[in-house]
Amino acid sequence: MAKGPAGYGRYGDDPDYVGCPWAKSDMSPCVARDGRLALTVFPHVCVGCGNTPRYLLADLADDYPPAAKAEIPVRDAQVAELFRDLVRQATEPERRDGERPDEAAPVRPPS
Repeated sequence: MAKGPAGYGRYGDDPDYVGCPWAKSDMSPCVARDGRLALTVFPHVCVGCGNTPRYLLADLADDYPPAAKAEIPVRDAQVAELFRDLVRQATEPERRDGERPDEAAPVRPPS
């Protein structure tokens, strides 16, 4: 796996598949890959690692500045969706010109 910010990355044989450094298994559901679909009912934690989406977002923000600038939604499910989108953006393979797609695009919480 090619690792990016905070240890998240993409697999060479399947670049659409996001890898999470917190996951117990690459096969388990994960907020980084699946957003709110990987949250337990209560408390709202990731099925794959047991961390809250807010904790995971704060961890990503330490290594990825756009995550630190993102508007944090109130609901945990929306935080999970935002986190998933930011991880996908942070690990997007570089284009030939050396820039990542949508790197400068503002990040808004999902509605």
